[in-house]
Amino acid sequence: MFDPKALLDQVLGGVGPDGQRKGMSPEMVKGLAGGAALGGLAGILLGGKGAKKLAKTALKVGGTAALAGLAYKAYNDWQAAKSGSAPTPGNDRPPPAEGTAFLPAIPKARDDLSLSLLRAMIAAAKADPRVAAALALRGVTDVASQVHMETWPIGAHIPDYLNDGRRLIWTPMWLRPHPSANVYSHPINGVYAIVDLRTNEVVAVEDHGVTPTPMTPGDWRLDQTGGTVQLKNLDITQDQGPSFTVDGWHVDWERWSMRIGWDQREGLVIHTVSFDDNGNRRAIAHRLSIAELVIPYGDPSQGTYRKNAFDTGEYGLGNYTNSLTLGCDCLGEIVYLDIALADPRGNVRNIKKAICMHEEDVGILWKHIDVDGHTEVRRGRRFVVSSIVTINNYEYGYFWYFYQDGTIGVEVKATGIPFPTGIAVGSPSTYGNIIAPGVDSHAHQHVFSFRFDMAVDGDQNAVRETNFAGKPMGPGNAYGNAIVPIETALARESEAQRNLDMGTQRYWKVINTGARNRLGQPTAYKLVPGVNALPYLDPEAPIARRAGFMYRHFWATRYHPDELYPCGWYPNQHEGGDGLPKWVKEDRPLENENVVVWY
Repeated sequence: MFDPKALLDQVLGGVGPDGQRKGMSPEMVKGLAGGAALGGLAGILLGGKGAKKLAKTALKVGGTAALAGLAYKAYNDWQAAKSGSAPTPGNDRPPPAEGTAFLPAIPKARDDLSLSLLRAMIAAAKADPRVAAALALRGVTDVASQVHMETWPIGAHIPDYLNDGRRLIWTPMWLRPHPSANVYSHPINGVYAIVDLRTNEVVAVEDHGVTPTPMTPGDWRLDQTGGTVQLKNLDITQDQGPSFTVDGWHVDWERWSMRIGWDQREGLVIHTVSFDDNGNRRAIAHRLSIAELVIPYGDPSQGTYRKNAFDTGEYGLGNYTNSLTLGCDCLGEIVYLDIALADPRGNVRNIKKAICMHEEDVGILWKHIDVDGHTEVRRGRRFVVSSIVTINNYEYGYFWYFYQDGTIGVEVKATGIPFPTGIAVGSPSTYGNIIAPGVDSHAHQHVFSFRFDMAVDGDQNAVRETNFAGKPMGPGNAYGNAIVPIETALARESEAQRNLDMGTQRYWKVINTGARNRLGQPTAYKLVPGVNALPYLDPEAPIARRAGFMYRHFWATRYHPDELYPCGWYPNQHEGGDGLPKWVKEDRPLENENVVVWY
């Protein structure tokens, strides 16, 4: 009796009676008389002449990845037949997914196949004759080996005929004329496939008109550019070793103590931060993380208006953590931590040297020359915890800094390659800048949400805002030089939704209302704002509704264990309004509470 599930497990790597994973190796695939045998097998799974033709085409370019997607559909049909319901016809739309896009109405056992299906989606898009025809109009005929595709969340408005709850991705494309060419040098403009994540079906191919593909090389590898800049060696050594100690994930440095953490969504996380104040271990924070990264692009043209990404909430930024290399990503006496992540099947993959810990000299911490000429200089040092992720064209380095004066710093270093789009040579860029002939790089924003779950001398915390103001010249200010700091309590969540104000040098503090410093003032940690902006998006834009946190620089909420991400747990294809804008409607009190600050 033909068993599609057994076949599916064989292809994708099922579990045998001995508990070991099974799978079809490349050698097994080669032994099946080439693509014809596999294509015929997939045709049997799907049924119908058209399906057999599609299977044959798909397997020429997709191999077992495409078969995975086709077998997955057969498995769904087999399950439907077992339950007595008719399988879904190939041309019919699947029923809307239940709940959010990341909670599909399919059993977990089947959703675990997502990694293979992601590969299959690209294979299916490359095999689609509509995609091939559109690429041929642009002079691209070797789709299998010379077209680079990426799977992006739909990101913005979904066409009405597809907006029925299904999970969708779209596929920006680039020409890669040879294997070592810069993937992003030659953008293929105006053609995009939209693929259904549940069925692995290309549900639409959009062609907005032919733009000649730019062919200016954008090579960046050193052996291609012939870079000749040379500097003499800079060696950083600590002959006594580093000043910090590591016990598992617990780290002590100078007077600091913390636990290093990592998860597949946020990546690097810092826990249970405290500082030794002359033998008094003082709590500072429960958990510090970069909870979201939203990237809205500013080109409203057809197709490219979908270029919006939640690199944390949609992609799971932590999954793309780099393995760091001594002498390249960090310098000095380095201690690394390895991490382990689970793939969609639950298998564990280890990333060696994923988190870097080291010390850095940061120049002068304090200096003074007394009137008698006595001089003292005290150099500053900081403890650095860092990791780097690569998501498609961008790299993001997350760096947490701990200083000897009690300051905590966080920095994101963005590098990589700007996301390019094709444009007619000689045409001006309306929404960005021309970076090469025929290559447009659109204006966009990288909006990070830093989440600080504070515990300043304990959990009885509150929030204060300070603004500076002048006073009119007159009584009490005869010379017009008065500068007055004005402190305001942000006592409820409705009051703690604020923006920066350069005119008042606004800043915020998290204070402990019960603890006092030696001057009798509440102990506190001050948030020192850096460079910032507000979104340029219309507030009713789909991505703006899904990322409403962007419209306020500063939020404060009362701690709740489920409130970890400013856009909610499932931003993908969400209608919007979740996360911080929703939570603060409860208007919870913030006085003497476990306060979470978002910036």
